Amino acid sequence: MELNNENRLKAEEDMISRLIDDVLLYILGKVNLKTTMRASVLSTRWRHLPWLLTQLSMDISDFLHKPYDDLTVDVHIDKAMSSLTEAVRNMLVPTRRKITVTRLCIFLFLNNSYSREIGFLVNEVIANGMIKDIELTSGVERIPGDVSAKEMVKHASGVNSFLGSYPNISCCLTRLLLYNATFVESDLHNLIANICTELRYLYLYQCDTGFDSVFKIDAQNSKLNRLEFAHCSFARVELYCLPNLEQLICGCWLSECLPLALGGHVPCLKEVEIYSALSPFQEQFKLSELLCGTTCINTLSLDFLGYKIWLQPENYQLSSPFCNLMKLCLYDIFVGFGLLWTIALLQAAPSLEILEVEVYDHRCDEDKEMKQVCAERANAEWEVSGIGHKLLLLTQLEIIGFNASEEHMSFIGAVMERAPNLQASLDQLKKLGVKDLDAFEQRMVTIGHLPGHGDKY
Repeated sequence: MELNNENRLKAEEDMISRLIDDVLLYILGKVNLKTTMRASVLSTRWRHLPWLLTQLSMDISDFLHKPYDDLTVDVHIDKAMSSLTEAVRNMLVPTRRKITVTRLCIFLFLNNSYSREIGFLVNEVIANGMIKDIELTSGVERIPGDVSAKEMVKHASGVNSFLGSYPNISCCLTRLLLYNATFVESDLHNLIANICTELRYLYLYQCDTGFDSVFKIDAQNSKLNRLEFAHCSFARVELYCLPNLEQLICGCWLSECLPLALGGHVPCLKEVEIYSALSPFQEQFKLSELLCGTTCINTLSLDFLGYKIWLQPENYQLSSPFCNLMKLCLYDIFVGFGLLWTIALLQAAPSLEILEVEVYDHRCDEDKEMKQVCAERANAEWEVSGIGHKLLLLTQLEIIGFNASEEHMSFIGAVMERAPNLQASLDQLKKLGVKDLDAFEQRMVTIGHLPGHGDKY
């Protein structure tokens, strides 16, 4: 029986090996580099294939070995970087690499001694025309405040040194993700405006130019089209000029109020996403002040993470930045809050077609630590009586986490009254989570919220 099993496994292996190169390369493209190298060693049929891959992903986490598997410990990083360097050397060796790498993704630590050798190897291959596009990730996500100031300065220094020493890499770099780094302001601006000239996407996690500092970006030749901040301690980031920026994401800021100002030249900005739970010392802000001067935004996402609604009441001030808004997403609104205040946002958006609302309902699983660091839950302070009755172009409404509370019923009714294109069909109500449609209709009639029954909320 055991012999039969071995023969069956060998037969299956032979069947796979008989596949053409393109199919085998597709398979290798779905696994990590470590598995790819093992396959090339164990089978003569697969031996040449790793050097035919046109997209390579070289990730330090693939080379972690127990008990050295913690990327917050220097000695563990060192061992993994050693293995990663050897893999880069093997995969990019000129005598075997005959196919151009259209995209190279590398995840490493740029303040590690091995990064210099990796930089040299990649820089040389680019010079030979064998690499066209690079995505670079340096560092790893860690708990905010869990990284010393000295470590963050050291990491930023490593990033500057690496990108300054290997200009071929900088010129091919289209995506850059950095974690836990404190830069000199001029150095970070220089990376964006002058060194990484092909950069399209920049992600900064727990990065800054000094705690509570103001960082100004004025890069008229930048090709950056997506910019993302998370857990950064800037007092404010001022975007003076990013002519190609299309998407802006800001989450979990540490300053007293939202650390963004868009008063400059960002003519292509179409998508904005903001997410955070406020701490007791942080202030609410007016969305119109953040979006001042923008008129091209078509998608806006606001995520409150189940805690305090951090928007200050306003209405007509949003008319200009909301003039071309087509999709509005409001996520993680605490289940106990009413939703009628959101009508003010809808009334300010004459072109709005899609509204998504997600209700946060995890009261039984509340994180005690989060409750200690977050401001007390509080709904928006907007006066419902001041909300207008302008007809809406809305064609799609989705409530994730819908429940049949009076607050939710009133909200749906108020939206339906203002949106004649929003058909209260069976399918749409099912999408909202309404199971007993007869009971729903009777409830809506009772509280006066079927279309045409007037505004009684």
